[in-house]
Amino acid sequence: MPTTSTSPLAKSAWYTLFILTLVYISNSIDRTAMSILIEPVKAEFDLSDSQLGLLTGLAFGVTYALAGIPMGWLIDRVNRTKLLAAVVGTWSLCTAICGFAQSYPALVVARLAVGAAESAAAPTAMSMIADLFPKNRRSTAMGIFWTSTAFGTAISLVLGGVIAANYGWRAAFFVAGVPGLILAVVILLTIREPTRERGIGDKAGEPAPSMFQTLKFVCANPTVFHPFAGIGLASLAMSGVPVWAASFLVRTQDFTLPQAGLMAGLGVGIFGAMGSLLGGPLGDAVSKRWGVQTLPAVPMTACAMACMSGLVFALGSSLIVVSIGFIVFEIVSRAFTAPAYAILVTGVEPRMRGVVVSTVQAVTNLIGYGVGPLVVGVISDRVGGANSLKFGIAAVMIFSLWSSLHFLAAWFAARRSERFTEGAVA
Repeated sequence: MPTTSTSPLAKSAWYTLFILTLVYISNSIDRTAMSILIEPVKAEFDLSDSQLGLLTGLAFGVTYALAGIPMGWLIDRVNRTKLLAAVVGTWSLCTAICGFAQSYPALVVARLAVGAAESAAAPTAMSMIADLFPKNRRSTAMGIFWTSTAFGTAISLVLGGVIAANYGWRAAFFVAGVPGLILAVVILLTIREPTRERGIGDKAGEPAPSMFQTLKFVCANPTVFHPFAGIGLASLAMSGVPVWAASFLVRTQDFTLPQAGLMAGLGVGIFGAMGSLLGGPLGDAVSKRWGVQTLPAVPMTACAMACMSGLVFALGSSLIVVSIGFIVFEIVSRAFTAPAYAILVTGVEPRMRGVVVSTVQAVTNLIGYGVGPLVVGVISDRVGGANSLKFGIAAVMIFSLWSSLHFLAAWFAARRSERFTEGAVA
């Protein structure tokens, strides 16, 4: 059973969380490496913004979605430590292979392979975190875990730009693949499989619910369905800004590629990480003060603020205004993540977590990280001109506002849910 609310957390829980965070930093580096390399890849293969949007988003998101749900089924049934080590090694190797691509189709195929392997990372990590941390500490633990996306994106943007400028874009892919190969070995040698938490009414040895039972449960429970939909919609806007940020600065502010990578990377790394670290403890503080049923208010507010700040970033008339919009967007768009996923894993049975989180990750990567950058690119091509990216980025902000409405609905539903009352879930 996981640690109770009143007992001290074992050092092994914090160590495992640390390694899981490093794993997802590697994941984020490999995922976003393409973002800082848009301009040199565009030049070498003579690509349009729509093709680049496909390469940075949908080429990754399609296989992520297709592989994600079967991976979730495995997560609920097999040794998660061994599974994680296998997929980390696989996506890291495939990232390095991207550097050997001699054509646009070859690069797309390599990115498809990266997406398939990465689909198991976050669901496995969150399933393990939920078994290591009690309900009233999960938001904080997940906040720490989700700093990984900010740090990984920052490292990718800053170092990727420098490496590409000095050694070519292919070298950036080679370097990006190394950390994950090392971490795969560390996981196998040092991480123990956490004991799985039992759900309400579970019996020892009882098999995990079927995929159909799990998805039926999600659709029938608004405390799960609305966060599920909210996370997917928020990812459309959340992906549109960092993927195109460096190119946006190059085209609208006359930055060089290393300068754009440095600014975008530091913005994501410092303020994105700040948002992740603030969102988790804020979610737990709200839960302790007003009850776990009020937790959806945190992502609801964050998503509404992300819409407003994203518009400021996209449509700002000066570098100062654009910078302020970007900073605020990074803080609030990442602050929503930890409490949103804490709602999700609290609202479902423990042996459903792998499938549920994998499914929502499939949605966020196919619809969010897959379609989001593509929508920006397509709108940019249709508008045309030096400032076309402004309109592409602004257009996807509507999805942040839509997301906040789902979390508002989840808030109302949680007030009537037994799972969100004191002691309903261990």
